[in-house]
Amino acid sequence: MAVGQGLADGIRGAGAPGVVGVRGRGLWLAIELDSPFAGAVETAAREAGFLVNAVAANAVRLAPPLVLSAAEAGEFVAALPAIAGRALAATERSKVGA
Repeated sequence: MAVGQGLADGIRGAGAPGVVGVRGRGLWLAIELDSPFAGAVETAAREAGFLVNAVAANAVRLAPPLVLSAAEAGEFVAALPAIAGRALAATERSKVGA
């Protein structure tokens, strides 16, 4: 199986809070979110050592190097539920403080 397809399937099956889908082809993917917390996901992912970027309020782009291994993709998938959870918590805290 291609690494990109494995990454997309892993994201879909990760059970990450707030993640409703994934779109794209190959390794050029976007994680679709159920609410506008992509900026918080970007921050939480970077703190966890993953470089992603929020391209819309409810979408986070993944553009890993083409030499990404299946093991490295698996590390991201394994970390995604915690990343999304931290991002949702940060978003909720900022709403309370506003």
